[in-house]
Amino acid sequence: MFSTRLKTRFCGLEFEHPLVLASAPPSASGLLIRTAFDYGWAGAVTKTVKPDAMELRDVSPRFSVLRDGRGDLNGFSNIELVSLKPVSYWAQEVRSLKDQYPQKIVIVSIMGDLEKHTWQQLAVTFESAGADALELNFSCPHGMPEKGVGAAIGQHADLTESITRWVKEVTSIPVIVKLTPNVTDVAEIAIAAQHGGADALAAINTVQCLIGVDLDRLEPLPSVRGKSTFGGYSGRAVKPIGLRVVAQAAAATGLPVMGMGGVTTWEDAAEYIAVGAGIVQVCTAVMARG
Repeated sequence: MFSTRLKTRFCGLEFEHPLVLASAPPSASGLLIRTAFDYGWAGAVTKTVKPDAMELRDVSPRFSVLRDGRGDLNGFSNIELVSLKPVSYWAQEVRSLKDQYPQKIVIVSIMGDLEKHTWQQLAVTFESAGADALELNFSCPHGMPEKGVGAAIGQHADLTESITRWVKEVTSIPVIVKLTPNVTDVAEIAIAAQHGGADALAAINTVQCLIGVDLDRLEPLPSVRGKSTFGGYSGRAVKPIGLRVVAQAAAATGLPVMGMGGVTTWEDAAEYIAVGAGIVQVCTAVMARG
């Protein structure tokens, strides 16, 4: 049991405390989310769910790490894509999770193409399944922008506003827009999401990067048969960027904000709350420590 002093209201939802799993490998299945709930996490954002018609394939290896001179972990780079599990799997898992853990908050991250019906169908499906809220992934910096989605949406105010409005037209649960840090003016995008009817914002997604080069082979990392692509950087090193984006988004809109990026200690989480976050999403600590 948690102290009642830790209870947090966000977008009308009551969280046991302000710490939830971010949309990432630690929330890639219902089993992982159940494990997290058993360990005490107040909620979880699922790994991003795509339409079944959007064909994707993950490669391996798809993670690299950056260490300092002592070998300590500074950050991760990944070229992993969204969940490859079908919509039906996630709809059933959401139902099951809410039946088993009614006090936990289940937020479904969704991503669609540029068609209105795609976003609206996903939204209706997961509201019907019992999701507490939806997180719109407008911010994935790799793999998806090449298809015109992910950060390719979140880097444009007009697309951000339009797609947010599409989802709000068909759902009554809170809609949270996840912002990309890979823009010149994040306040402009945050305001566009607000104009589209967003109930809240989330920030940040990963920072586009090239984490390194294998100098023996002259191959970019992570290397997949000698080839790679720009990935998403996360970990302790991105916390200053996350704090800046959360502060700017909160100040520009006055909307509730979920903060994330590089959280490894309670002090990190407290800093996000201090600059305007109502809820803190965590991935780095879980990836680094299990």
